[in-house]
Amino acid sequence: MSHYVAAIEARMGDWRYYVTVMNLGEIAARCQLAEEIHANQDLDDMIQREISDRVQKEMVPYLLNNSQRFYGALVVAVYGGEPEFSIVKVTEHELIDDVEDKHSYGFGLLRFDGSQAYYALDGQHRLKSIQEAVKKNPDLRKEQIAVILLKHENTQSGLERTRRLFSTLNRRAKPTSSGVNIAIDEDDPIAIVTRRLVKENGYLSSLVHCKNLGSKTLSSAKSNDPYVTTISSLYDTNEIFLAAYNSGLEISPKFKQFRPSEDELDAYYNFLEDLWTHLLESAPGFDEVLNGRRKPGDLRKAVDSEGFIKVDDQGKAISGGNVLARPIGQFIVAETMKRAGIQGKSMKDCATAILSSISMDIDDAPWENVIWNPGTRTINGNKAGRRLSVDIISHALGLKTQVKVSELRQQYRDMINNPKASLLSPIEWSGRQSLTSEESSVETQPGTTP
Repeated sequence: MSHYVAAIEARMGDWRYYVTVMNLGEIAARCQLAEEIHANQDLDDMIQREISDRVQKEMVPYLLNNSQRFYGALVVAVYGGEPEFSIVKVTEHELIDDVEDKHSYGFGLLRFDGSQAYYALDGQHRLKSIQEAVKKNPDLRKEQIAVILLKHENTQSGLERTRRLFSTLNRRAKPTSSGVNIAIDEDDPIAIVTRRLVKENGYLSSLVHCKNLGSKTLSSAKSNDPYVTTISSLYDTNEIFLAAYNSGLEISPKFKQFRPSEDELDAYYNFLEDLWTHLLESAPGFDEVLNGRRKPGDLRKAVDSEGFIKVDDQGKAISGGNVLARPIGQFIVAETMKRAGIQGKSMKDCATAILSSISMDIDDAPWENVIWNPGTRTINGNKAGRRLSVDIISHALGLKTQVKVSELRQQYRDMINNPKASLLSPIEWSGRQSLTSEESSVETQPGTTP
C-alpha cells in the first residue's frame, strides 16, 4: 500500500534530502536502529553506535515527565520503497504577488510503495527513548518530531556512502561543554544554584573563572589571574557539598534532570552559600584577597617565611602556595566536609578544624608528593592521591573511613616513597570520635619519622 509523506525537498552537497514531520507513534513503529535492519552483519558494515543505559535512566523519564520536552530533528535513511517526490504547485496566496512566478517553494508529497524501511543515522538515542516512552504512555504517539529523510542504496557503494555520512554526523556533532551546560541548564538544580552563587555571592562572583566555559583546569602562571576556580569546578564542588545536604542527598541522573521547586532551590542555595562563605572567610591568606589587598593568583605562588613570593633565577614567581586556591584542594576539603556531614557532624566545624590545624601550603604534608609534585611544581591529578588526602584528613578528624589505619599509613608511605612517614596527628574538635589504641599511637605530623 502506498504511503505519502508531506515534505520539503532540499539539497546540500551531493545529498538530496526531504524535511518532514512524523508522529512519535509512527516513527517508533517504522524507524529502526541500524543493527535491527542488518542483523548479525560484519563489524565493517555496522553503522550504529552502542545504545547506552542513558536512554532508560534519563531520556525516557524526560519524555514521560517533562511537559517542555523537545527533541531536534532525526536524520533518517530510507531503504527501499521506491521513493518518488511530486511537487505541489502553489496557485494563489496573498503573499505571492507575481502571478507568473507560481512554484512549489520545495513543497511536495513523497510517495513510498509501502516496502520501505527507515533507520536512524543521527538520533539513535532519541529514537530508542521514543520507542520506549510510547510503550509506557500511548498518548505520546500523537506528538510530532521533525525528520530529515535521505535515500539509502542497499549496495556496497551505497552502504559506504551512508556509513560515511553517519560517521560525519556523529563525529562533527560536538556536544556542548560542561561549562556551557552549567550556564544554560534550567533543570539541573546544581547548575541553577551554581549560576546563582556566581551572580549573587559577593566572594564567588569575583573568584570564579567563567570566560572559558569548557575549561576545568586552573592556570597558576599569572599573578593577576582573578579567580581561584572555574565554573565547572565550582559545580563539581557544589555537587560534593549537596551530597551531604540534610545528612545525605542522592545525586542521581534523575536528580539533575528535573527542576525542583523554588523553595528547594532556595534551600540548596542557602546551604551552599553558607558553606562557601564560611570556607572562604576561614581560609588562611584569603582575607587579603577578599578585601582586595592581594590578587587571587598570588595565592598559587610559593612564599618564604616572611610571606614574600619566591622567584627563580629569572625573577619568575615559583608556583605552589595555598592548596585551597586550586580546585583539587577545594575538592579534598569539600569531600572531607561531606563525610563529616553524612556522619552527622557539623560541616562548618569540620572546615574550621581542617583550616586551623592543617597547613594549607601545598609544599607541606599531607599535600607534597600526594597531589603535588615538588620537582615539577605541578598538580598530580590522579584520583588515588585525592582519595588518599581525604582519608588522611578524615582519620585525623576521627571520621569513619573505609580503610584501616595500618593500610592508610602504608598507602601514604608508598605514595611519598618514605617507609617511615607517619599520618597527621589527631585533630581535636567538637565532632571528633574516640580513638582506638592504634590511632592513639600515630605520630604527630605526616612526612616525619617515628
